[in-house]
Amino acid sequence: MAAKAARDRSRLNPMSYVRLWRDWLSRQRRLVWFVLGLMVLEAVATASYAKMMEWIIDSYEVRDFSVIWWGPVLIIALTVARGGAEYFKTTRTNWIITRTEADLQKHMFSRLVGADLAHLRTEAPAGLAARFSSDISLISNAAKSIMTGFTGIFVIVATFVTMLTIDWPLTILLIFIFLLAYAPITTIGRKLKRLSRQTQAQIGLMTGQVVEGLSGIRLARTYQLEEPLTQHAGRIFNQLRDLKQKQNRWSARVSPLMEVIAGVSLSILLVVVGLRMQAGTMTIAEFMGLITGLGVASGPARKIGGLYATAQQGEAALDRVFMLFDTENRIVDGPLRIGRARGDIRFEAVHFAYPDGHVALDDFTLDIPAGSRVALVGRSGAGKSTVFNLLPRLYDPVGGRILLDGHDIRDLTLASLREQIAVVSQDSILLTGTVAENIGFGRRGATREEIEAAARAANADGFIRALPKGYDTPVIPSAGQFSGGERQRLSIARAIVRDAPILLLDEATSALDAESESLIRTALARLAVGRTTLVIAHRLATILDADRIVVMDQGRIVETGTHAELLARDGLYADLYALQFASDLVAG
Repeated sequence: MAAKAARDRSRLNPMSYVRLWRDWLSRQRRLVWFVLGLMVLEAVATASYAKMMEWIIDSYEVRDFSVIWWGPVLIIALTVARGGAEYFKTTRTNWIITRTEADLQKHMFSRLVGADLAHLRTEAPAGLAARFSSDISLISNAAKSIMTGFTGIFVIVATFVTMLTIDWPLTILLIFIFLLAYAPITTIGRKLKRLSRQTQAQIGLMTGQVVEGLSGIRLARTYQLEEPLTQHAGRIFNQLRDLKQKQNRWSARVSPLMEVIAGVSLSILLVVVGLRMQAGTMTIAEFMGLITGLGVASGPARKIGGLYATAQQGEAALDRVFMLFDTENRIVDGPLRIGRARGDIRFEAVHFAYPDGHVALDDFTLDIPAGSRVALVGRSGAGKSTVFNLLPRLYDPVGGRILLDGHDIRDLTLASLREQIAVVSQDSILLTGTVAENIGFGRRGATREEIEAAARAANADGFIRALPKGYDTPVIPSAGQFSGGERQRLSIARAIVRDAPILLLDEATSALDAESESLIRTALARLAVGRTTLVIAHRLATILDADRIVVMDQGRIVETGTHAELLARDGLYADLYALQFASDLVAG
């Protein structure tokens, strides 16, 4: 049963291409019909060579030498018609395919950007990125091949129709011989489809390995890991090489197969024609017309075999892309849109487990009054970051609910919910654009004056104005043009521009030098005024003045209180504090 299912999945699924036409190519249907018309014109002009040869040879046999004048004119007319049709067909086809390719890539990126994080976590970012190049390239090549295949089919049909007018019994025999090639070609195509799926998966692994190796190059060199990294990557490259070699071997079988079919057809044609001419039932002109037609049909027939294999590989890529398009998001809009929230937050018996089964929160209940400053502390893996992920609905809890100003956040539109939240994390993300644009990403429509005021409040105005073009300096995210402290201050300025009533601070001052930390803590203090602020901090010295400290362990709240209250209880918080400040306590 499993083998049968695998074979069924490997057959060419026309519905994938029907969908490609319906949802994407049909947007340019007028141009597609124009291209099909050019294909028919090219096919008719090509097939006419067989009939033209019969006429010319027949004219010579009856000594009608007017052929000297009309023969060359007919040849030139046919070649001009065929060449012109082929040129415009090729250029218009390329235009259709490249536009469709861009449309698919834009839609794929839009789907990925809007996809649930639970879905995105199932595949490495490098593997997803590979779809934009390798999968889309396969689809483009397959679409071009199919459109080219239509020309070949039209040529073959038109040629055999022409040959039927010359000698229909012999032409039917030749058609039957050509159809014998269908079975082995479909077998080859199914094999290529399976190999294509494996190859695309391997390309994703290869891309991930390259990204991992280059992003961790400092660690690799420090620990002298170049050799194991190279060996691991080499195994992936070798597996990819083997898959491609298998693909090449199977693809290479198509052309010789069609060559054999053409040779068998020509041999039968010569035998039958010889017998017919010996019996006086066929003329030289008819023989030349048939052999010309066979030569005309053989070329496209050989190509169609290879095109079928390409279509199989494209269908595998379409499956992968459409699977992404069809993945339904569970994080969807609620019906209620709210204005600016007060900032009252309540977690009611929230339970959450990640897709891999890891339970991150268990019966988590917490009230956070508007305008208060609450810190979440605990060992690594206690569930602190999960709280931050659930509040803006990056994930939804599997049990319990989260309320904002008394509204279940699942009842709110995503836009109105996320407008209430600003985030400053330890990973200060900068995007391609200018410095001003990166700050302005906090709120669409922010004016230049608001952006510069936010930068001043974040203690970022000084270093920004020292840049070559000031606020208009282009940001290259991968160039490392800003220090960690500068990136954090830009992130804080972005949060200030957002002016949201809820502020999430995720290790916002980690891994910074003393001067940068001082500037950032001052900026964060300004930002937090009048807002409901949730803080994640491993450095407990940064949250000693919090209104309430919530101590978490294994997804549960184990202690709450102020710094002094928690120290007096001598529980987990006191243990964490003692570990961090043991030297200070001893000195005191």
